[in-house]
Amino acid sequence: MEKNLHGLGERMVRAGLINKEQLADALLWQERENTLLGETLVNHGIITGEQLFRFIFTSPGATLGEVLIGHGYIDREQLAEALRYQKKYGGRLGTICVSLGFLTAQQLDSALAQRVAPKGRLGDELLRLGIITQEQLDTALETQKRSGGRLGEILLFLEYVTEEQLYRALATQGEIGRLGSDVRLSDVKALPYGLANRYAAIVIREEKQYTVVAVESKLDEAAVKDMEAYLEKPIEQVLMTNAERLRFWEQAYRREEILGSVFALYDEQPENSAIETFTTPQLVTLLVLLAVFVVSLAANWFVTLLTLVIVFQILYLAMAIAKFWMVIKGARHNAQLRFSAEEVAAVDETKLPVYTLLIPVYKEKEVLPHLLKRIQNLDYPKYKLDVRILLEENDPETIELVRAMRLPSYFTPIVVPASMPQTKPKACNYGLLQAKGEYVVIYDAEDRPEPDQLKKAYLAFQKLPEEYVCIQAKLNYFNSRQNLLTRLFTQEYSMWFELLLVGIMQMDVPIPLGGTSNHFKMEFLRQVGGWDPFNVTEDADLGIRLYKHRYKTAILDSRTWEEANSDVKNWVRQRSRWIKGYMQTFFVHMREPVKFYRQIGFRGMLGYLAMILGTPLLPLLNPIFWGLMVVWLIFQPFWVQMFFPGPIYYISVIQLILGNFIFVYMNIVGTYYVIRDCAIKKNQPFSYGLIRSGLLTPLYWVLMSVAAYKALFQLIVKPHYWEKTHHGLTEHSDVDHVQYIEQLLIEEQARNRKKESVSSNSLESKGTLHETKSH
Repeated sequence: MEKNLHGLGERMVRAGLINKEQLADALLWQERENTLLGETLVNHGIITGEQLFRFIFTSPGATLGEVLIGHGYIDREQLAEALRYQKKYGGRLGTICVSLGFLTAQQLDSALAQRVAPKGRLGDELLRLGIITQEQLDTALETQKRSGGRLGEILLFLEYVTEEQLYRALATQGEIGRLGSDVRLSDVKALPYGLANRYAAIVIREEKQYTVVAVESKLDEAAVKDMEAYLEKPIEQVLMTNAERLRFWEQAYRREEILGSVFALYDEQPENSAIETFTTPQLVTLLVLLAVFVVSLAANWFVTLLTLVIVFQILYLAMAIAKFWMVIKGARHNAQLRFSAEEVAAVDETKLPVYTLLIPVYKEKEVLPHLLKRIQNLDYPKYKLDVRILLEENDPETIELVRAMRLPSYFTPIVVPASMPQTKPKACNYGLLQAKGEYVVIYDAEDRPEPDQLKKAYLAFQKLPEEYVCIQAKLNYFNSRQNLLTRLFTQEYSMWFELLLVGIMQMDVPIPLGGTSNHFKMEFLRQVGGWDPFNVTEDADLGIRLYKHRYKTAILDSRTWEEANSDVKNWVRQRSRWIKGYMQTFFVHMREPVKFYRQIGFRGMLGYLAMILGTPLLPLLNPIFWGLMVVWLIFQPFWVQMFFPGPIYYISVIQLILGNFIFVYMNIVGTYYVIRDCAIKKNQPFSYGLIRSGLLTPLYWVLMSVAAYKALFQLIVKPHYWEKTHHGLTEHSDVDHVQYIEQLLIEEQARNRKKESVSSNSLESKGTLHETKSH
């Protein structure tokens, strides 16, 4: 209450009704006499009662409490009691006074009609309250003019206001209340989840005459009517912050949000969900094929096995030709979306939309401290970012670390409730529930996206036709030199993202997306059902579903640098999960082969079989033929020669020499393209010496076969099990967390000292109030 009264004195000083010396004397008298400030000024003859009355009713900054006392509707004790009630339970002061019986609704309407309300500009209100200075407002307005956005979010980003100060001013601006300190959702009947989400509103208190509803922004008239029709009584709106909304939804709708993040795709599109690995018709088909194979072996084992050898040789040949053709098409310069530095610099930042970044994190505290710096390095207005760090409830160490970090206002830590399956796609679905962006991208905690990637993705969406709803950035590894495994891994990724996926895009066939740095139009991502939490390679599956909906994907010439797996066991865990996910994806979309063929067409089906079936099948077949070759070279048994008669033998030799050469050559070419491109851009993370590692690619294929058989076993016994990949294994990823957090605290103390210095000088700041845009 003292703060409000002191605010009255400051307004009188600014209006020239009293001077600073008179205000200082009156404040001393007020404390000694325990009276209202206005009463003190009148009693000591500084102003007349008529001047006080006229000022209260003509001042745009007059509080409703001052107006009600001026009218004589309430007294000082009643105002104090109403303010205590408001602090505890929230709401508008006038409504509270009516509810407590201090005045009638007619008296409140009369006071409001005579009161001169503030002009409704957020900046003016914050200046009036002394929360910001004119210099700070000018800085925020200049930022808004340059990059657009809402003034309140800019002020938060610049750390000129706290979230509580901002939302208190927004509540005043919107003439609605704010939350109180006592919110007990268990005492009220919750709104249906769909209604609460539609209006971002939740019931927090029941009164006799009305229901108090917390809202993220003031509801329009239609929404108010809809809400009141359901609640069957008038509503009183109070403003809640984004953090408060997350907390309330966690309390009131935890079950609904868990179910939504896990079962939404299954409920809406059961045919696209991997919740069931093999359907009954698929199991019957597999059993019939197995029976036919056994019977054929019994009838004529030689012809049966020879037929399989011929089929697999043709398959190898077809895959080699198909992938080589894809690489040729991907090597064209115009196959990727490319934007020059001048085009990026020319982006009008005022038109940039809010961009959501989903960052799933699980037991990765080794790399998480670097995340803050990488996001801050992005060339995008930070207050237009909606960065959601997705933490798992059963990972207390990482949660504790995040809470110890002083995150900027555009970061939102979200704790994903523990439930099965515990997978990355489930966490992303949970983060998507209340995401704000027009576009959304996934980054892993260790990712290092190029700073201009978000702007390039924005330009890509603006350039492409409406049916392009996904932009895939290219992935590669920053630790390629660590050991032989990371060099071979880098070779594979260079070919895959630099040439193969680019070529697939040119052929208009389904694109298996990468696990990170895929940018989506939020509306369409939600339309296709988000990610499948039961598919352990959710990115490849989502690429197929986008294609089934006739949406398209493009490849962007922008890289995200990741950490290549440097440990063999860890690599096998990761690769077996990927291959298992491809197997899941194949069986999911082949449940109704005829229908699926009609959906994606002949070209799409060929691409689907080449990428989704071929990727796990070839590593499974390789050891069989390698074994036959080794047995023949050592023992030369006659029965091996029987399976490779005449033409089949020469085809196999060509496959062995030319086919393997093509696959090795594609890796080498892909690596060369990446190194050359980085050299042209004057960003050289690789040496040309990396190309030599391509000659050892067959060793890498052996590991892939190990992972493939592990994946096949897991597909049968535990299809939804997510084998966690451990990151932070490179030397420069290590970090002293205690030292890091101590540094954060030192920086925070320095900022606080600076704010205190600014606040102490705020009363001395002068200047004309600038018009501001609403939040």
